[in-house]
Amino acid sequence: MNAEQYIFSFFVYAFLGYLCEVAYCSILQRHLVNRGYLYMPICPIYGVGAILIILVMQPIIDMWYLVFILGILLTSSLEYVTSYLMEIIFHMRWWDYSKRKFNINGRVCLRNSLMFGALVMLVLYGLEPLIQNLMNGIGTLGLWIMDGIFLVGLCIDFIFSTIKNINIAKVVSKISEFTEEATDKLKGLKSSAVEKLHETREYISNTTIALKLKEFIAKYPNVSFRKVGKGKKRLSIKEFISAHLNDKDENK
Repeated sequence: MNAEQYIFSFFVYAFLGYLCEVAYCSILQRHLVNRGYLYMPICPIYGVGAILIILVMQPIIDMWYLVFILGILLTSSLEYVTSYLMEIIFHMRWWDYSKRKFNINGRVCLRNSLMFGALVMLVLYGLEPLIQNLMNGIGTLGLWIMDGIFLVGLCIDFIFSTIKNINIAKVVSKISEFTEEATDKLKGLKSSAVEKLHETREYISNTTIALKLKEFIAKYPNVSFRKVGKGKKRLSIKEFISAHLNDKDENK
């Protein structure tokens, strides 16, 4: 294969991979899911994987069992590395197989690896001969023209898609920061409230104060705190004090 044929094959397989992703995810989620990093209907990882497979598998094309095993290893490695790099760049994980059996760090899993192995067989023994015939029909000049158009479109798409996804990553990061900050503040408020409650218990536990409170409650058993705010119920002082005094008594 010549350079123009490899480039054309890359776009064909990237497009076919996109269709497979859309079909697979749409079936699982029971509604149409538009997959892919780019605006264009292609998944570059499939194009890269297909070209890699074509280059590596030629010497062992007649040994289908080795093609299947090596295909699993190559495609799974490519998927793992791609997931790792995209997570470093965007601080987001684009797919996660953590809930599936036999996964490696949630980046690859046995089920998908076996499916990729089957796709490798389909590419080499089914699709590649058809694509070769198609490219022979188009001719060298036609392939270069089409490759040029596709490459320019890919470069433009990649720039805008990267900007979009970096902005999304920034928004997600900001939301995460706000969430962590809010959580810390809530923990601080809770800690402060618990501290105040302990102070109240210690104050109430004072023998002199406790006796006076018991005398007060005995005289006015129905006294309660004033209702504060809408939907707030009156709080019985008797119930509140006895609860804290009981806590003290139980801890003795």
